[in-house]
Amino acid sequence: MLRWRATRSVPWRHSDRALSSRQAAQLETQVLEKLRGVSDGLGLGDIVSLGRVKVKRQQIDTSLTHFMPRSPSFVCYSLFQELRVVPEAGKVSCKIETPSPALMELAQQWQKEAELAVNKLDWVKDTDFEISKSRPRNARAGRFSSLAHVSDIIAVSSCKGGVGKSTVAVNLAFSLAKRGARVGILDADIYGPSLPTMVSPEDCTIRQSKKIKNFVEPVDYEGVKCMSFGFVNQRAAPGAGGVGAAVMRGPMVSKLVDQLILGTEWGDLDYLVVDMPPGTGDIQISLSQQMAISAAVVVTTPQRLSFVDVEKGIAMFEDLKVKTAAVVENMSYFDCSHGQRHYPFGPGHTQELVDKCNMKNVFKLPISEQFSASADSGRPFVLSGLSPEEEKTYDSLATTVSPCATGRVKYNRACTNCSRFRLPRNWWF
Repeated sequence: MLRWRATRSVPWRHSDRALSSRQAAQLETQVLEKLRGVSDGLGLGDIVSLGRVKVKRQQIDTSLTHFMPRSPSFVCYSLFQELRVVPEAGKVSCKIETPSPALMELAQQWQKEAELAVNKLDWVKDTDFEISKSRPRNARAGRFSSLAHVSDIIAVSSCKGGVGKSTVAVNLAFSLAKRGARVGILDADIYGPSLPTMVSPEDCTIRQSKKIKNFVEPVDYEGVKCMSFGFVNQRAAPGAGGVGAAVMRGPMVSKLVDQLILGTEWGDLDYLVVDMPPGTGDIQISLSQQMAISAAVVVTTPQRLSFVDVEKGIAMFEDLKVKTAAVVENMSYFDCSHGQRHYPFGPGHTQELVDKCNMKNVFKLPISEQFSASADSGRPFVLSGLSPEEEKTYDSLATTVSPCATGRVKYNRACTNCSRFRLPRNWWF
């Protein structure tokens, strides 16, 4: 918002060298055309159309007055275009916003290409391009939500059990964390929690939050915040000390899922990866209602039966207004000792996904003994360093999901529900 008081504090300077608003706009148009030639490297578009170019708002009122026209229209134009140009000095400066710390390396590439492109203009003598991080969404005034400072929520789903959904969710979360993002992971499968088996924190005890009454602190493992019913009720997960089962009806499960989501003090997170239970029932709908999911990843296997359920999962997220960012075909192939690649379950149906669902981002993971060993050992595969090729696949998945998730929702719906939501005292026991 333009504050007239700030602009009046500096006197207008009228000189023969002052640019007209049309001339200034033409120079900015030249710069923007050069920046439109910088691709994001992900196939989503250029950095201008994606809104990655940001203005230095704190400097624009005073730095532009020495060549402003008689009307403030050029200031409004600069704010609208989110770019700062000083033609008399031949200087162009702006901020390039990275949608996530996970894409910082890519943003540095944008910075280099943008400077090279703009420097090709004859009148440009100096460029100042900086990289800025996007701000997390905040809670609405007067209401508190544990998800208020969670920027984006990624749901990892499958309509069938046993396809490797939890493995993909955990490794995706730690792939994002390796890139510098602040990440949490929620195991929303109450009947069969897998997270306590796949990660092995030194202390998996759930403790009451010191900051917020009746909230709990998530378990920390390698810098990633983890929450699962297996940590809350240790009898529910063998990896957490017991073999008991969670025997309860659907409405009770939905209420417990709500407590895990809204009763955990997540803090500031760039991504919260949710390992959703298989299916398209009450729990999936409850999860989508309690939090604004930014993007979804659907996990499947090459069999025809599993492919049919993938279509159902994509349709469910489409009805819930959630973009399916990628499909992961797990157990797709294996490489034998002779160097040949075999497809024990057939070639799969990824091409049908591309044709029928317009799904461009499809990733294939092999049948690997190392995957299984890592999951059983309690250390995510992407942290083991056993297979760089498979780690690269997870890294590509993280690169694909990051820009699809960022900025799709303005705030978490949980912020609007928290005034009606009340946690029972000591619910974690």
